[in-house]
Amino acid sequence: MPKNDFLYVGDKIDLTFNGRRFYKTMIGDIYKSGLVLVSPPIYRGVQMSLDMLAEVYLVCYRESGRYTILTRVVGFEEKSGIRYTILERLTEPEKNQRREFYRLSDSVEAVLYEYIAGIELTLDGRTDVPDAVQLAVGRTKDISAMGAALLSKWECRLGERYLIKMLMKGPRDRTDPFMVCGEVRRSALTSENGIYYAGMRFFGLTKEKNEYLQKYILTQQQKIIAQKKLVEGE
Repeated sequence: MPKNDFLYVGDKIDLTFNGRRFYKTMIGDIYKSGLVLVSPPIYRGVQMSLDMLAEVYLVCYRESGRYTILTRVVGFEEKSGIRYTILERLTEPEKNQRREFYRLSDSVEAVLYEYIAGIELTLDGRTDVPDAVQLAVGRTKDISAMGAALLSKWECRLGERYLIKMLMKGPRDRTDPFMVCGEVRRSALTSENGIYYAGMRFFGLTKEKNEYLQKYILTQQQKIIAQKKLVEGE
């Protein structure tokens, strides 16, 4: 169970699934068990509701920076006609920069492999794993320094772990294979026949791999901006 001395009753926090939309709320109570009671989240003035067992990032702000905690909705409580949400903390607070939440709309080939326990301890991000069984070939929908959305014909289930090789866009139109470990946080069948969506959260990332992803995203952003300026200047 994560530590209970980081969050406080009355903290104004945000909740987010993907770093795009932030739902404003406040901590109403913290139980001895560590569960956190939050008021109904608000987005653009509209009260939102969360689904039971949904996983959502709790974002809190301290003088030292911004921190995120992965949580899960485990219940609801009615107080004075208001429906509060009860969150279970799944991780310790993790300090991050805003750019880590930015999701780049980027479609690159992604190969799914069976996960090998402990592989994140030795995976260098560039090396294929000869013993891993290939399961499917798909494409990314978007990429961030924290995870990626994948589209493929393989149905990924919540909580499952995979090795993912993404063929990133390298210089001069070359591909730059990049291997990471991912855990399924969201899963759904898309409107396209037989195509599944999987929201992956990366784990076991070294500092070097995290920096590579942030640099890749920044580089692609710069290319998009440059191309947009070129088109607008024509």
